[in-house]
Amino acid sequence: MKMIYYSFILGYFKDHFPKMLLSISGISLGIALFVSTQINAWRAEKSVLDQMIGYSSENFMGRYIANNQNQGADDRFLKIVESSVSENIRVEPELQTKATYSTTNNQIQSIPVIGRDILQTKITNTTKTPIEKIPKYLLSQAFADQLKIHTDKITLSICETDIQLQKDNFDILPMEGIFLVMDITRLQSICDKQKLLTSIWLIDEVKQTQSPETPIIKSDEWTFESKNQIIERAGVVLSSLKINLTIVSLVSVLISFFMVSNMFTGLYLSRKKEFGILLSIGSSKKNNFLLFLTQAIVIGILGGIAGVLLGILVANTDFLTTVNTITDANQISSYQNIPVSVILLGLTISVIGSIIASIYNSYKTFQILPIDLIREKDSANPTNLFGFSKFSNSLISIASLSLGIYLGFVQIAKQILPGMIGIGFIIFAFVLLNFLCLPFVIHQIDKLLSKIRFHPSVKIGLKEIQSEPWKHGLTASTIMLSSSLVLTLTSLTESYEQSVVRWVNEENKSDFSLINEKKLNSGEPGVPVFLLETIANDPTFSAVEPFYIDSKFIVNGKYYTLHVFNFSNQYNKDEIIVSNNLCFLDHICKSDLITINTEKTPQLQIKIQDTKEHFFSERGTIMMDYSFFQKNFKVNHLNSIRITRNKSSSEEDTITLLRKITKKYDLKYIDQAELKKLYLEGMNKVFSILDTLKVSALIISILALTTSLVYFIREKSQMLAGLKSIGMSSFQMFQLIYYQALFLVSFGILSGILNSIVLSPIVIFGINRNAFGWVLDFQYPLSFVVKLPILIPVITFIICLIPFYFLKQMNISKELKYE
Repeated sequence: MKMIYYSFILGYFKDHFPKMLLSISGISLGIALFVSTQINAWRAEKSVLDQMIGYSSENFMGRYIANNQNQGADDRFLKIVESSVSENIRVEPELQTKATYSTTNNQIQSIPVIGRDILQTKITNTTKTPIEKIPKYLLSQAFADQLKIHTDKITLSICETDIQLQKDNFDILPMEGIFLVMDITRLQSICDKQKLLTSIWLIDEVKQTQSPETPIIKSDEWTFESKNQIIERAGVVLSSLKINLTIVSLVSVLISFFMVSNMFTGLYLSRKKEFGILLSIGSSKKNNFLLFLTQAIVIGILGGIAGVLLGILVANTDFLTTVNTITDANQISSYQNIPVSVILLGLTISVIGSIIASIYNSYKTFQILPIDLIREKDSANPTNLFGFSKFSNSLISIASLSLGIYLGFVQIAKQILPGMIGIGFIIFAFVLLNFLCLPFVIHQIDKLLSKIRFHPSVKIGLKEIQSEPWKHGLTASTIMLSSSLVLTLTSLTESYEQSVVRWVNEENKSDFSLINEKKLNSGEPGVPVFLLETIANDPTFSAVEPFYIDSKFIVNGKYYTLHVFNFSNQYNKDEIIVSNNLCFLDHICKSDLITINTEKTPQLQIKIQDTKEHFFSERGTIMMDYSFFQKNFKVNHLNSIRITRNKSSSEEDTITLLRKITKKYDLKYIDQAELKKLYLEGMNKVFSILDTLKVSALIISILALTTSLVYFIREKSQMLAGLKSIGMSSFQMFQLIYYQALFLVSFGILSGILNSIVLSPIVIFGINRNAFGWVLDFQYPLSFVVKLPILIPVITFIICLIPFYFLKQMNISKELKYE
């Protein structure tokens, strides 16, 4: 029996290596995208968690954080905490701020700076032995690698004070994440925050004390956060990102296994007689079933291993990024560890997916009889799929489509499961309709061709498709899924783009914006506040308005985005406005009261006066008037200053003045068109992973069709050799497979267009609405669809080149020898 398995599986792999390589490549592409996106999602969550708890969670139990994180709170509370906890718990003070430095491309990068008692925290060094003195600065390994420190002097700016990193005053911590640690008293002195702390850590020294979930001591200036609360918040921050990455990658996996299912159908048809031979020499139906299933498992394991390795490679490059308004791409890229759970999950999905994809054909091997050695075709009615009649399957597909559309538009905040189930029903309905419609469409084309004079090779190719609707229906369905995915995602991105442009036009009617170009990547404000006051009274400008962003504004333990600008006169400037998506997602709406921590008034209650569409943050945006912001917060820099030109001044005079201002303060002015471009570039970074998925889906569908044609040549080798022996030319043979492929591509893409027309509104008004709370301006890529009649023949020609190569290599005398 071992020899049978060896010769059946490994022998076939050896003799048909190109076919197996195509099949394994299809699986590996889907698994690679899944693994890479999951690794990046894990790294994004790890980076957020590390920033929340200071890049060290070992023995961490919880912490007190100052309600005013920008300024900190008095360290007198430290002594109260120390006197109230058990001896097993070490209390560590911390002051956290930010540093900036210039990169090689003249951009300003921001990193966390952590002030700690270096001796008390027991931070050790592994890079220099022995330690002759305690270094002034401790750099994470990832930060040191990014700076590429050797002997050169590096300048960092901390609290607007320049410090020098030199070879003799820093040490390197063997830790991931980009951050810098220094003595807390030194940082307090640099930032002029003597006796101020931003957090107080509780560390379990014996690793046995249970972590407290409630504060040991209550204080108006401090809030207690347990370790579990911090981990939960980090998960909530990126929950939408992780869900969407998982969905995106699993769709790619689904397309891969449609291709694999098609491959297994071709594999079954090409090896059907071998199973009959095995039965005739004493094997059993059970052995045939297990033999085919084992073959599927081997292919799944090989595809999974290749996919995991490719996914790890992709995750360690900038090819795929997980960008949103809370994560830092530089921080994410500094993590190199690979979670074992993701690798095991990728392998599991690959194996289980291969088993599911092959189960139908495995079952068919169970039904094979020795008489199938001489039987040329299956006697089963091709329209009786899954044991149901054509009429019953039609009713099932219509019911599935209707149920899918209903579920797709169900609106439940933060709940995308109904929408995803709805999409599953719709895809199932279209796949079933493909199987039902394929023979009918070919029959109608055949009737049309019979009335006109057309080359016989076209009819032969179409008849072969009609005779095996299951096999070719899978191929068409794979192409349908890929094309539908491309069109649906394009519809989504174009809808976002249209919405962003509309939002910028409505929210920013100014002619120019002053920005600090160097700090764009870090998201840090870089336009001096005094400049607003300096140019506000200049007659060249009719309006000068501030604009400030805080992407980590905490309300009720959650991160939101704060936008500060001048409210119009219709609004109360001592109250706030929230975005519609924040109201939809977290039910914080008009007339509600929220509590915020300000630098001047801790635990300040403020009323929400209105909600409005504000297309910026997927977590929700809080809008505050600048005058109210000034009364409660200290700020030295703005993100931008919006400037409207006085109509009495010429545009040339305005631009000349702006050039002088930007040159003097090292800033840049941009017009409305450039501002839109900045927003669109940010959006494109977030959706770059969708472009990768489009490419992946197209590659998988091309592999699916190529594999299908290769198996067709193998399965019909005797027929093709016979046609070649009676005089069919190479060009006519190419026509045969070309028109067969052209029909499948055209049918699949047409089905994909219809499928995307149904799915696009569900994704935009159902799933996207539930996940992020936005109502987008619907756009469908009609301009791309009208180009398809030109692209389809070209794509088909390219796909047919590999199968035609195998056809050219066919040995007529060998193929015409019967067993």
